[in-house]
Amino acid sequence: MTEVHEVGMTFYTGTAPATAYEQSDRSGKLEIWDRSQKTSFMFCAQIASLEEMLKTPSGVDAPGNDEVYIDPPVFRAFILAAFDYLRHSGSLPLRRMLVGVLQTALFLDARASGEALPIPPGFNDIEEGLEDIT
Repeated sequence: MTEVHEVGMTFYTGTAPATAYEQSDRSGKLEIWDRSQKTSFMFCAQIASLEEMLKTPSGVDAPGNDEVYIDPPVFRAFILAAFDYLRHSGSLPLRRMLVGVLQTALFLDARASGEALPIPPGFNDIEEGLEDIT
């Protein structure tokens, strides 16, 4: 059996580079997460889907090259919009589907901004297991 080595993806704060020079100059870019490509792809796909549903920019940009960029203030506003949407939707299946996405988003937000975003009241299910995200 052949062993498969999966390439990882690295998450950075800031905006995606517009030029090859910016791509090669990562000074000032804070690496906040490094996960397998499948995990990273799934998270980015879920965020993109949620972004479309909320009609709100997420601040997450995955331009390729195994890198993802997160704009901390935009990302934080997006997370708060997701909590607000869930508070008003009343859809338990939707809430269950978003628990892991929001937990991962909260983890990345804390890494990107340097402080944890307080979870709004009534979201104990999202708080449970949050410490398991690394």
